[in-house]
Amino acid sequence: METAKTEIRFYTLPPSGIKYPYLLVNPNNYKILFKTRFEHAILDCGVEIFKHNPNLTDYSKSFLSYWKMKAKQLTEIFGEKLWVTIPDYPDDCNPGQFSDNVTKTLRNIEEFITIDGVNWLPTIQSKYLDRFSFLESCQKLKEIIGNYPRVAIGTVCKTKRLDFITYCCHSARKHFPNSWIHAFGLTLKALAKVVKAISSWDSLVPECGRTKWRYWLINSFDSLAYTFPREGHKPSCKNLDERRRFFYAYLARVNQIIKNNNIDEKSRTKI
Repeated sequence: METAKTEIRFYTLPPSGIKYPYLLVNPNNYKILFKTRFEHAILDCGVEIFKHNPNLTDYSKSFLSYWKMKAKQLTEIFGEKLWVTIPDYPDDCNPGQFSDNVTKTLRNIEEFITIDGVNWLPTIQSKYLDRFSFLESCQKLKEIIGNYPRVAIGTVCKTKRLDFITYCCHSARKHFPNSWIHAFGLTLKALAKVVKAISSWDSLVPECGRTKWRYWLINSFDSLAYTFPREGHKPSCKNLDERRRFFYAYLARVNQIIKNNNIDEKSRTKI
């Protein structure tokens, strides 16, 4: 039976000048960790390379070797404050790109999980919008890692299908009842439906100049109505102060969702 988690975290990369405790970084920007104070960070392996290169079917051998080395190096520096994702293969950007993305993901997990000295974050993948594939992936991953302290869900990042997102998060919790479960790229609309099944999630907060996000926030959170230009005004987020205001508004919306789902006040994401 699922119960509310004792802690819920939101990982992101805030606008310049904002101190935020939970950071999400990748191979291109991880050096930010050396320049700011933070409580905890997730180092993602940078699966975006596959989105922009649809004919690419695997990581290069040199990258996989580099990732093992870099993971150990950074863990020696940051210790328990850093989790490192094991390179995985998402099927939601370009469905069918990897032929069998689940097998490839599990292959990397089997290899990387044996490397000591790193706080690995293995990711559950599945074929695009395939519930059976996700279920099978959970079962096979459980056979490999057992009651590992942490796992991630990588199948909910790009899809907007709330029913599939909900299924994946709750299925992951059933298979890993005692593990920290992180959901990559979760949307605010999905958060309310899965917040009690997961332990953390991440998102790169959308730019406030993107009309669909700006007005969705306003319509969903009446107190933000005064914060942004109304319809008919040209949206702009080139100003750093405006980007910061949007970031704080986004966090306020996150906190409201968490509060409405009866998560303990002490565990809420703090600004």
